[in-house]
Amino acid sequence: MTENQQTQNFNQPQIALPNATAVLILGIISIVLCCCYGGGLILGIIALVLASKDMKRYLANPAMYTAGSFSNLKAGRICAIIAVALSAVYILFYIWLIVTFGWAAMQDPDAMREVMENWMK
Repeated sequence: MTENQQTQNFNQPQIALPNATAVLILGIISIVLCCCYGGGLILGIIALVLASKDMKRYLANPAMYTAGSFSNLKAGRICAIIAVALSAVYILFYIWLIVTFGWAAMQDPDAMREVMENWMK
């Protein structure tokens, strides 16, 4: 880069990363919805994809973007990772319940109580 191009980059105002706020919002909502039958998993994956795109943009030209938007991006990405992990654990637990006790027992509270009493003996 020539000296003229470097001064032009420093004179340009910094802008926010395009998806930083969306990633943060999706990350927070995905944590809230992590126990809603995959809702948190879907939103968390969307947040991670958007975060990946913006992370590449930031790493290609960090002087162009504000530090605050990069901080929002990192926070949203961390929330999304936590939500994906919690959602995966919840879904695996629910699958284990269905495999262990059966779908019919999951639908009928009395049958579930009976299965649980037999299982605990």
